[in-house]
Amino acid sequence: MLQSSRSVLSVSERNTDAFNRLKQELGGLTNKQAFFIAMGWGFRHGVKPQVEKRTGNGVRLEYLKGEDEAVLVALQLAETQDPHALTDVEQRLDLAEQYAEGGLLLLAEMFDEPGSFSQSFAASIRQQVQELNL
Repeated sequence: MLQSSRSVLSVSERNTDAFNRLKQELGGLTNKQAFFIAMGWGFRHGVKPQVEKRTGNGVRLEYLKGEDEAVLVALQLAETQDPHALTDVEQRLDLAEQYAEGGLLLLAEMFDEPGSFSQSFAASIRQQVQELNL
């Protein structure tokens, strides 16, 4: 388990509704699944605003598995390009929260678009994969 002074990867007060809607729209996701989707979406689009007014809503650190922590380490390394930064767990958690915040802001905009959110989201993912030539 990560050694940190905090116990939760938090979602901000302003994005709590978007976080809950994401879980609902994609078929009853867990907090961890929704957080990682939002974090990945924010990272993919390079959006990472500061997190203001943290809530207790998010992912309890005790629920993170080794593979979850590996994703957070990879995100931190991609962001900092500095292997020495990997000793800074608080920075890692801050980056995860910031990218999740950014992802939730982007996804909240998609909720307001006409049509099915899940179909629109899936189409966006397909398009981005094609752009990457995967």
